[in-house]
Amino acid sequence: VTPRVSSVCKLVPRFLRVYFDVLLTNAPPECIEKVVPLLLQRFASLYPVDFFLNSVHTLIIDTLQAIFQQWPEFLMSLQREVVHAVSTHLDVQGRLLVLH
Repeated sequence: VTPRVSSVCKLVPRFLRVYFDVLLTNAPPECIEKVVPLLLQRFASLYPVDFFLNSVHTLIIDTLQAIFQQWPEFLMSLQREVVHAVSTHLDVQGRLLVLH
């Protein structure tokens, strides 16, 4: 991993945190509902730097939990996407998603 890649991997989780905080407080539910499948898909397709993976995985899980706590009806409307994500992320990298 180059120093540039390492630096970017340290910054991206911070920017994502701000993005998700703004999304959760300001976006309409319809927009947030469209983001959930994207988060589920991206979980397993991140750049393979350990500290980056751990940080972003935790951030995605925290965001998904916040979304489903605030809008539990999304679990029903997105049931197919959630089940698909859980069944496809049974590998080592997706284990965190499955456990939560």
